[in-house]
Amino acid sequence: MSVAVALTALVACSSCCLFTATADSGSDLVSSDYSSLATDDQQPQQTSFQLQQMASNQPYGQIQVDNIDNSNVDVFHQFHFHESSEWPFPHQIDNSIGQISGVSISKDNFVYIFHRGDREWNQTTFFQNNVYREKHKGPISEQVVVVLDPKNGSVIKRWGGHRFYMPHGITVDHENNVWLTDVALHQVFKFSPNSENVLMTFGTEFVPGNDLDKFCKPTSVAVTTSGEFYVADGYCNSRIIKFSAKGRVLLEWGRSTLVTGEMFVPPYQLWIPHALTLAEDKELICVADRENSRVLCFNTNNGTFNFEINPQLFQRIFSVAYSPVAGGLFYVLNDKNMDVITETLAQGIVINASTLEIIGKFHPKDDEFSRPHDMAVSPDGASVYVVELIRSHIRKFVLDSDIQNKFINKSVDTFSVSEQELMLNKYNVLENCPGLRENSGKQILVIMLIIAVGLFFTAAIFVTVLIYTRTKSIAHRKDAAFSRWQPRTLNTADGFTLGNIFNKKQRAGFEKLATVEVSEDDEDGDDDDNDLNVRA
Repeated sequence: MSVAVALTALVACSSCCLFTATADSGSDLVSSDYSSLATDDQQPQQTSFQLQQMASNQPYGQIQVDNIDNSNVDVFHQFHFHESSEWPFPHQIDNSIGQISGVSISKDNFVYIFHRGDREWNQTTFFQNNVYREKHKGPISEQVVVVLDPKNGSVIKRWGGHRFYMPHGITVDHENNVWLTDVALHQVFKFSPNSENVLMTFGTEFVPGNDLDKFCKPTSVAVTTSGEFYVADGYCNSRIIKFSAKGRVLLEWGRSTLVTGEMFVPPYQLWIPHALTLAEDKELICVADRENSRVLCFNTNNGTFNFEINPQLFQRIFSVAYSPVAGGLFYVLNDKNMDVITETLAQGIVINASTLEIIGKFHPKDDEFSRPHDMAVSPDGASVYVVELIRSHIRKFVLDSDIQNKFINKSVDTFSVSEQELMLNKYNVLENCPGLRENSGKQILVIMLIIAVGLFFTAAIFVTVLIYTRTKSIAHRKDAAFSRWQPRTLNTADGFTLGNIFNKKQRAGFEKLATVEVSEDDEDGDDDDNDLNVRA
């Protein structure tokens, strides 16, 4: 049995070392994939420089994108998106589509857009107290929710006519429920999948407010897989509210930056939280803080500030999206600040969620977007849809196939391996097997053979010992049973006489007891033996 124990220990150590080698391999792959990527080196604006100076001291626990001087690296081609040739742009979907304010993608990959029909938002649309000025026009007659085929942009379904006044945000959750915000109505709606059945309504129609049961120009909704949801509220209140799945208020945080006018903006002061995105695998809810030119990420459970993304090229952040592929990617939609002269383009930016480095950018063939307003990313992270207000267009960008194979398809495996590495480090397995960290194919094959041989011999020894023990036990039981049932012939001299007691020559003491083990099933046999002796 000692041999079996030794082989079992050898197998356990070999298994641990095999997982260690695999984990180290995954870590090397991740570092090699992203080692050549650097942040952009464009000249910063003065306002961005002030924010960058604040971040260098890192108050409030901020994590900032580092500016690495790597002018020889073309980031645009490191993570390159190109416009889809099968998408209908530059032709409009049809003449009924107005300003497209929102876009979202369902779990089955269909593209939902939310447009304004014949309405446009300008300086005369609202009174100073944020009350909608054009209520007399009635609701928009066009079907403002349009479902598109992701392959070619063809219309699949339309709905939502004669209900909305100034559409803004749209979100399709994991159950295909459709969430819509209307800044004129100051309301948030939840619709059932593929229908106009309203499941929930939040806010008071045409009444702006800052109470927990009212909104003021709400912009966006983000929904968790458990049903809890967050509302960005919005143009007036500059706050985020968390609700339970049944619509009960759980949490609220944020206030307007304009209240204090501070130069260095704390993380809980927002200036138009314009879009929300969830990174559930990291327990983060992130907001596009539009006029503060940054993305802020908070803990989903308690709203605690986690980190800020604020590279120098950010100017006005209209949207942010997240994809868990490649260890996590943020997609940020940046527009120009018309009051500042800059060479920065209105473009999309891809950021590594782990290092917060810029690893890619995308924009139209004519170099930049025109008033980009919202963005959505496909579940696999390979397609990005951007809507613009002026041209009433939606553009589709597709990640180059070779980049998909390099960054997405392979990184899915390495991401899961890195989790195994963290688990192994937790139990200090790497320290116990320092000699088997090499991850070459030959060494892994040798380890696998050792494991197989060890398992085989362990099983063989165990079975052999078991069979031998059982066979010996059965033989002993048969011998014991046979000896007990043999009748003894007693001579007259062997009988019981008083003389024998006092006969010292014949007395040899007590008869030695049998040491053979007898099972509980043979207890009746002992009684029969005694009866036989008495009868004799």
